[in-house]
Amino acid sequence: MKSLYFSFFLTIVFVTVSSTTFAQWSTNPAINLTVCDTTGEQALAKIGSTSDGGSYISWFDNRSGSYAVYLQRLDPMGNKLWAPNGLLVSNNSQSSSLVDWDLMVDDNDNAIVAFTDTRNSGNLNPFVYAISPTGDFLWGPNGIDLNPTADFQANPKLAKTDDGNIVVAWIIAATRYQVGLQKISSAGAKLWGTNPIVIQSATEGYNYPDVVKSDSGGVILFHTATTGSFPAQTVKLRAKKITSAGSISWGVNVQDLGKIAAFTTPKVYSDNNNGGLIAWHDDRDNNSLQSGFVQRVSSSGTLYFPVDGAEVSLIANRHKFNPVVAFDISTNDTYVFWVETEPNQNQNGISGQKLSLNGTRQWTDNAKIFKDLSVAFTTSISYLTSEMGNGRAYLFYLEGNGSGLNDKVEGFACNTAGDFLWTGNFTILSNPTSDKLQLVSTVDVYKNCKLAWGDNRFDGAGIYAQDINPDGQLGNSIVPVELVSFSAIVSNNSVELTWITATELNNSGFVIERRKTIDERSEEWEAIGFVNGNGTTSQSHSYSFSDFDISTGKYWYRLKQIDFDGTFTYSNEVEVDLSLPHIFSLAQNYPNPFNPITTIKYTIPNVTLSGNAIEGSRVILIIYDLLGNEITTLVNENKPAGNHEVSFDAKNLSSGTYFYKLQAGSFVETKKMILIR
Repeated sequence: MKSLYFSFFLTIVFVTVSSTTFAQWSTNPAINLTVCDTTGEQALAKIGSTSDGGSYISWFDNRSGSYAVYLQRLDPMGNKLWAPNGLLVSNNSQSSSLVDWDLMVDDNDNAIVAFTDTRNSGNLNPFVYAISPTGDFLWGPNGIDLNPTADFQANPKLAKTDDGNIVVAWIIAATRYQVGLQKISSAGAKLWGTNPIVIQSATEGYNYPDVVKSDSGGVILFHTATTGSFPAQTVKLRAKKITSAGSISWGVNVQDLGKIAAFTTPKVYSDNNNGGLIAWHDDRDNNSLQSGFVQRVSSSGTLYFPVDGAEVSLIANRHKFNPVVAFDISTNDTYVFWVETEPNQNQNGISGQKLSLNGTRQWTDNAKIFKDLSVAFTTSISYLTSEMGNGRAYLFYLEGNGSGLNDKVEGFACNTAGDFLWTGNFTILSNPTSDKLQLVSTVDVYKNCKLAWGDNRFDGAGIYAQDINPDGQLGNSIVPVELVSFSAIVSNNSVELTWITATELNNSGFVIERRKTIDERSEEWEAIGFVNGNGTTSQSHSYSFSDFDISTGKYWYRLKQIDFDGTFTYSNEVEVDLSLPHIFSLAQNYPNPFNPITTIKYTIPNVTLSGNAIEGSRVILIIYDLLGNEITTLVNENKPAGNHEVSFDAKNLSSGTYFYKLQAGSFVETKKMILIR
């Protein structure tokens, strides 16, 4: 059943809905949604959610012989909104060896894409583009060149700031690696100068930068800090607050022990409270076993968890590789999942932990086992990605087969106690026997998860995607029929009902129902009409219905929204009281002519809008002389709906013609009266 979700002058009613009708998302894990699988290779997918429940997916594509960047926009049901094989963002010359890059969605639902290419005389340099929901290039057809130098520059990462701008961070491979930073306005201006801000050290090389939003237009930068030469490198972790002006306001040591493998990429996440989290594994005990750690840093540089990180599990004789995080801002709990193996890495599984606000382990010191060490390492588990929504944590990953191919996308959801929530515990999202790579995920505003990955099921790698709703169902996106207004007004001898939807899913239409109150007793609801819906749509639609079969009295109206499968739900109720006047009016004074007292009568109507009765108005009643000079104000106050009268005493005035004017909202009327002495 779908629901009507009210967001304007209405009591909130939210019942989830689901349907496969009209949706492009597949209900079959053997099929999935083909984002793009054309000539050549499509690889390194990125994904981001839009405010309407849709998503952007971007990828590298060598259909023309060299790698280009493409982008596709999907509506909530998985329909492609641009060309079938995507929108070409850039086909500038590209290195044959791709580095990491980033995609995010800004507050205006523009896709922000940051990547590197070699258009500047063969130098690998970073660029950033802004693409609107209609496919317009907002920062020019070639984006913004962030730092056109001869340095090797890689791995651009993005964050939006709370002042509506974008910050990009990337590696500058100088003698000691550095971090470049630039802030871009919504109009595409470089706010930190023509050249980027460079963060560097005289003793350490900075690598693997990532940024998250903080307060006052700033960001928090996370990065590694490395000394020594490979393979005997010492790798530590740092965090710095970069202000809106581009200065460093504080710096903290996230992990100052070293013992992090040189090519380990820490995972960075926003805590959606102006701070960030970072997860990694290291061998600080020098026992040849990696263990997982997490740290949370506030906007002021405070470490929430123990110094050098909260260890996720103390179970002995286990590696804990590549931890990923899902953070619940409503409870300040941190959910962590990782690949766990025995010392020789012959078998692997998945374990998880919940950390409290101060980093205390909640699922025992040895954590929870979600997939035991029964999977041979040749059937690897990789590309873990985690999301949070509706008080549950989601984990998705690739799982391989005996021939060494990652042939399955799988996932599960757990509650706050770590209990499985989906039938059968694990749900397969994709299972064609083809190698899968680079799994990424996002969660939309309705808490549906969307995943994208590279897949070798045809000539070369293509990009495929799949959704899964909070109940673990594929292809059944939960999207409410979102009713943003429902109004009733009296017009002449009828009641005019109007309503507007923001989105619809499987919507057959609306039955209009009415009941009348007689002598304080309410009649039964009766159906008085039907208005067809628009099926499944992410666009706004307006509806109306006129009820002519009315007489004096009090009426209530509601909408019964019906799915194509017959399920239904009700809207709120709106009231119309026809026992009260339904139009403004100003009567002729009585008596007229008069001496020296007369009575002026007027009516204020009762109007119901979006379920709220507007039972009155601001009323101004003024007396003027024949030349238009104001004599006196009889009324200047809010008056309830109904019939009103006021006396006017002209004992101090001379005989003659006078005028009285009533103003109530947009209603204005003037009448003449005569005083005879």
